[in-house]
Parts: sequence; structure tokens; C-alpha cells
Amino acid sequence: MPEKRNDFCDVYGQLREQFAAELGEKQSTYGLAGRSVREEIVRCVWFGSHFPSEGLTTDDGRRMEVLSPGWWNVEGGPDFIRAEFVLEGTGRVVGDVEVHTLASSWHAHGHDRQPEYNDVALHVVMWNDRDEPCVLAQDGKQIPQLTLSNVIEEDLEELVEVIGPEDETPLYARAAVEGRYCGPAYASGEIGPEWLGGLLDAAGDHRLFTRAATCAGLFENHPREQLLYERVAEALGYKNNRMPFMQLAGLLPAHLLRERVPADATFEEKSLILEAALFSVAGFLAAVEPEDADPETVAHVGELRRRWRDFGAPPTQVNLGPEHWHFAGTRPANYPTRRIAALARLYAGHLHGGLFSHLLRRVAGVSRPTGRGRLDTALRGALLDTFLQLDHPYWSHRYGFGAKKFGNPRALVGRQRATSILVDVLLPMLLAHARAEGDTETAERMQLVWQRMPPRPGNAVTRRMNQVIFGSREEARKVVGSTRRQQGLHQIYRDCCRTSRGCERCIVYLAHTSGRTFDGQ
Repeated sequence: MPEKRNDFCDVYGQLREQFAAELGEKQSTYGLAGRSVREEIVRCVWFGSHFPSEGLTTDDGRRMEVLSPGWWNVEGGPDFIRAEFVLEGTGRVVGDVEVHTLASSWHAHGHDRQPEYNDVALHVVMWNDRDEPCVLAQDGKQIPQLTLSNVIEEDLEELVEVIGPEDETPLYARAAVEGRYCGPAYASGEIGPEWLGGLLDAAGDHRLFTRAATCAGLFENHPREQLLYERVAEALGYKNNRMPFMQLAGLLPAHLLRERVPADATFEEKSLILEAALFSVAGFLAAVEPEDADPETVAHVGELRRRWRDFGAPPTQVNLGPEHWHFAGTRPANYPTRRIAALARLYAGHLHGGLFSHLLRRVAGVSRPTGRGRLDTALRGALLDTFLQLDHPYWSHRYGFGAKKFGNPRALVGRQRATSILVDVLLPMLLAHARAEGDTETAERMQLVWQRMPPRPGNAVTRRMNQVIFGSREEARKVVGSTRRQQGLHQIYRDCCRTSRGCERCIVYLAHTSGRTFDGQ
């Protein structure tokens, strides 16, 4: 395969347009491709502000502007507290927010009979399945309603998948149809591995293009550095702590950290300040009782508390608490305490210079290897090392404050998590930036990294698709030998297999029976 190519175009997207009628692209009324959206996902959409903050209109026609989505509530009662918004005819409002997938859930859940919901100032829903523009509280007050599906800036399908990745959603077990066409056709040789590999390459490229397009849209109203900061923080949370990391990044935005952390401070000083701020707002520092801990913990906690006093409380004066974070079901090496420390170390080196700018320089600075060296390997290493080389004098040896030290230091960010950040965050953002700036060199280098990315560990979707098409994992390995093709499996699953529309409306069947080829793909 050549190291540079100029044909990185959306072949799969063209196929989807060609077969749009057969694929049934139209969304169901209150779901995506025949499935509903989990309420937790809708909460993430609201909290992540995946919509314009200004120019909104409530369902009763009043203009509004969201100032703050509020504080994620892990106790009983409304989903968010202390939200702030400006509402036409009312002015500035501070109150609770309740979130549902469908507007009818307000009554179905009995909130109209519960006094604890009388302080709700806004009802946020993905879809309004009722004719009414408001809901009623127990005390008879009318609560305005905002329908997100009317205002979301991003592709809703892609947004749902970014927030709630497939390996967390066991839909495949219920929704995927058997491969009545692709499985027998592959087994009989009617569909060859080269043709199928070309289709998977095209589908994987489309998945990357869609994510890059989402980033490009966000670039219009969000600084690149802040967007990267938020998405890296979210990725460090992995599936169990994604939401509290999102909130932490919102409570301590990058611009505030740059204002409070001296630019001329040393790396270690910046690291201590950032760690103090992040751990304090996360709710961990106040909960630590180091008096009975080992001397190293006592000293470290004392230094962090001193740095936090010097930092000064952020404007929100809202902190999370230990109850917001999930440790059960999380490997100790991935505990949120260690990942918060990783975020502090990462931005200690790049807070003022910019992590996004640093990554662009890393990509541009990789020289073409001589001899048997490969450019894609060097580029991938340059990006991954930004995360893999993070260490900490305290957290490289512990899982938690005061936890027993382990012998050998352990990485704050392992290779599997760093690779996920590269695939899910860095490649789409860097590709979107390169295309927006007309930077063909960076775009081609990102293309090369993407095309030669080794396969990642499988998940529920890839395992299911391997069984449907190939019949076994061993047979699948002959074709699905890259992350690009794994992502192609995800795309085909999303478009076809998780629905009940049938194999005769599958893009594999449609493309193959129409004689479509993938020369050079």
C-alpha cells in the first residue's frame, strides 16, 4: 500500500445515497433507526450542550438562552440542579431541570404528583410526543419545555454513538438479524474477501468522515483547544465515569485553568495546581483523611490543599462528590483518581501552549523513516506517546489516596485507552482541522494512520458481526485486520443489522448484486 493517497473520498456515503430508498434512511418518529434513545444519553446531550446556547425556542414559543446546564444530580429528584437560563418574558431563571426521552414520561413517572419536582424550572426532552407545550407541576405551575431534537447541531445518530458507544449497548443481542445473505454468500465464495474488505474500508472511512464532519461543525462555535480538552477528559472517564468527567471539564474549563495557572510556573508546579483544582472540584480532596495515612500521602494531600487555597474557588462554586464517581466494575488501574491525575499531568505540559497545537506539531515533525521504517508507525507513535509517557511521582504507584503502593510503576494511561483516544478523538479532530485549513499534508498523514491502524480488541458489535458474516472469529481475522475495517463493521451494523428491515435491504446485498466494485479502495 502506498504511503500517500489522494482518493480518500466517501465511497460508502455515495452508496448510502444511491440506495437510500432501500436502506430506509428516514428515522422513526421517536427513535433512531427503529430504536429508542436511553434517557441517560439525553442527559448527556443536555449537559454537554450539544446545541446552540442562544437562539433557542421553548415549545410554547418563547426565546431562551442557556447559561449553565446545571449540576448533575446523583441523588433523588430532578436530574440537574442549579441550572441557569434566560427565558423570554421571565428573565434570568435559576432552578432544576428534569430530562426525559419523551415528553409523556413526565406524567408516566408521576412527576406531576410529586412535590419534590415543584422547583423544576425546565423540562428537557428529546422528542415531544404530546400536543402540549408545557407540563404541570404538582402545585399547578406550568413548566416550560425544550425539545432537543429541534435544536441539536450535530448528526443525532453519530452523537448518540459518541456518547453511548456500542460496547456499552447490548442491542445487538435483540435487534441484529441473521446474515441470511452475507454469511452464505461469503461461505460459498460468491462474495470474496477482497470485495468485502473493500466495502469495509469504505464503511470505516465513512464513519471517520462523519465524526470529522461533526467536529468541523463544532469548530464554528467552539475553540479547538477547549473541545479537545473536553473530549479527552470524557475519553479518560471511559464508560463508567464518562459523565462525571464531562461535568468536571465543564466546571473547570481550559480557559479558567489558563487564567489561574501561571504560565511561567515549572511543569511540576503546574501539575500540582491542576491536580489540586481537579481533585477538589471532583470532590475527592475534601473527602481524604490523611492523618492516619503514610507520610508520602500526608505530604501530597497537604500540598494539594495548599495549592487549592491559592487557586481560589471557580466561579460556579459547585463541586462534585465521591458519590458521583464509579469504582465498582472498574479495573483499579483505570480508577478515576488515576485518570484525573493523568489529565493534570497532560495539561501541565500543554495548558498554555495548547494540546491541539502540540499534536499538530508532532504530526508535522515526524520525518519519513529510512530503511524499513514505516511512516504510519512513526506518526501513530508520536500521537500515542503524548499519553503513554505520562507519569506521576505519586499516582504511578497507587490506585487511590493512601492506597498501598505497588512495586513497579504503572502507566497512568495504558495503550488500549490511548489508542481509543487516538481513534475516537484525535483522528476526527485533526482531520477536520486539516481539511478546514487546506492542510493536505496533515490530512494525508491522518489518512495513512487510519488506513494502517492495527485492529483493536473486539466488542459486542464486532463479535456479533464476525459471527453473522464470517461464522467464526478465526475466519474474520483473514479480512478484518485493521481498526478501519472494524469500524466498517460498526457502520454496517448501524445502517442495517440492528434493524428489522431484512437482508434484502442490506448494503452488502445491494452493493454486491448491483455489481459495485471497490478498486483501489
